[in-house]
Amino acid sequence: MSTINRTSGSRWIIALVVSFTSLLFLALVPVLLERQEAQIQREIADFSAARPMFPEIALVHSRQMMRIEQYVSSGDSDFIVLYQSDLRREQELLNDLRRIITGMSTIYRSELALVELKVNNWKVLHSPLMDGGPLMTTRESFVEKMEDDRARYTELQEAARNFEDLLIRDAAVSSSKLDSQRRWKFWFTVGLILLSISGAVAMGIVGISLQDLARNERKRRQETVAARREVRAVLRGTGDGLIGLGMDGTCSFLNEAGSRLLGYSKHELKGKSVHKMIHHTRWDGSAYPEDQCPVQLSLESGDTVKILDDFLWRKDGTAFPVQLSVSPMMDGLKVLGAVLTFTDMTEIRETEEALKGAIAARDEVLAVVSHDLRNPVGTIAAAAELVADVPLSPERRDEHLSTIRRAADRVNRLIQDLLDVAKIEAGKISLEFSTEELGELTREAVTQAQWLAEQEEISLSFRGVGRGPFNVSVDRNKILQVMSNLIENALKFTGKGGVVTVSVERKGDSISVSVTDNGVGIEPQVVDNLFDRFWQGHRKDGKGSGLGLTIVKGILEVHGTTVDVDTEVGKGSSFEFRLSEAV
Repeated sequence: MSTINRTSGSRWIIALVVSFTSLLFLALVPVLLERQEAQIQREIADFSAARPMFPEIALVHSRQMMRIEQYVSSGDSDFIVLYQSDLRREQELLNDLRRIITGMSTIYRSELALVELKVNNWKVLHSPLMDGGPLMTTRESFVEKMEDDRARYTELQEAARNFEDLLIRDAAVSSSKLDSQRRWKFWFTVGLILLSISGAVAMGIVGISLQDLARNERKRRQETVAARREVRAVLRGTGDGLIGLGMDGTCSFLNEAGSRLLGYSKHELKGKSVHKMIHHTRWDGSAYPEDQCPVQLSLESGDTVKILDDFLWRKDGTAFPVQLSVSPMMDGLKVLGAVLTFTDMTEIRETEEALKGAIAARDEVLAVVSHDLRNPVGTIAAAAELVADVPLSPERRDEHLSTIRRAADRVNRLIQDLLDVAKIEAGKISLEFSTEELGELTREAVTQAQWLAEQEEISLSFRGVGRGPFNVSVDRNKILQVMSNLIENALKFTGKGGVVTVSVERKGDSISVSVTDNGVGIEPQVVDNLFDRFWQGHRKDGKGSGLGLTIVKGILEVHGTTVDVDTEVGKGSSFEFRLSEAV
């Protein structure tokens, strides 16, 4: 009997514990759920702040496109003023949007960077028309670019829509999550109330048998093991690094992503000072004071510390950019430790640098073209003014007209070089092959450049080695352009009284063409940059557009060959290319 009483008493105690636990959950769980709900509401607030900006951004872009079309059709400069106003408004909107998404996921900053890249791609085309300056494009010439401008505008619209769709979709997901959270909270509260009532009723009824209690205990243990496995799987699957921290700032836990990003194993970092191991030095090499470390600040204040732009150091001594957050682990008001979460920002930084590089490349093209067009255009204007306004003798008039023609040829040559480089980089250069005698073709190139050599007081000569004919299958005009560019390049870097020799000879199954000078030579450190467009680092006066050798390389590559450079500072240079002999 006593055994039965003890069993009944135990069951009554269990029912009492269940009822008390239900009441405790009824008091605490809604508070926890309210915190989760508040977090979701903050996310929705961010989405709500960002979404209304997209229609206004789209409207500003639409007005800019309309101003361009109105100006092209009417020529009224008021539309340029309106366009500039829209441009400023656009920048304000993009700055506001960037500020809103700063605390959001990195995917939104990537999408914004893509939109800004599309904006720059679009503006590069019509900026010479709408921004003015020495490179201002006329309305008549811009008409040919309108289709391309509209296509880039369409790409910009699509990128902006994709970004907006992403925000709308994520906002809908958050709203759905909030609704589910509220429904779950309601039914969970109802369940807790019913459970409390059931526990109160169960206190007057003989409870669960000991066998059921044992079975439930085994089930609870199994669920605990499953939950731990699930937590470990989540920690393994996340791409962000997680480090558990003790109150002394030492590592107590490191997930697999953190180990992969830092290069340390869990055992290598465990028990070590996190600051001294991975956060000891700033990017510039100066020491990072430990009392300024976000880990120490969070442990001392009990607040979450977020750093949007920081660096961590790997085991191999290299650093990488991160966004990091240190959140304290609290027991009431007592800080027990902290969790350091960090995201590798390398890819995002590379995207930002690529955007800066695209903008710099655009500015470089505009600067070089502006510089190289200014002189011949000024010459044409001055000579034309003299011919029009000043009575001149026929000889002087012909002299000024000749000056105008030469300046116009320089402008035409620069434009043609730009078009050739664009075709080469786009892989759209086309060839018309024919069998040519390379010796005659080379002699023709030398003859065409003879006037320039005489003007610079340089000896330019042709030398054929061995017996001809030197027949090759090439595009005549393109190879003639290659040789002309190499000869002109040699003349630029050879002083008065110097010698430039153009040679043709048979080497095995190939015909070699070399252009040799006894000029200043080229420094070894700049040889690798010779064939980059606009490169003039080896010439102090910046004469020429810097496109000649780029065109040489591109034309020879589509002919299946390359150009070799042999140079020595103070002794001169030799540029040589080979073509297969035609059968």
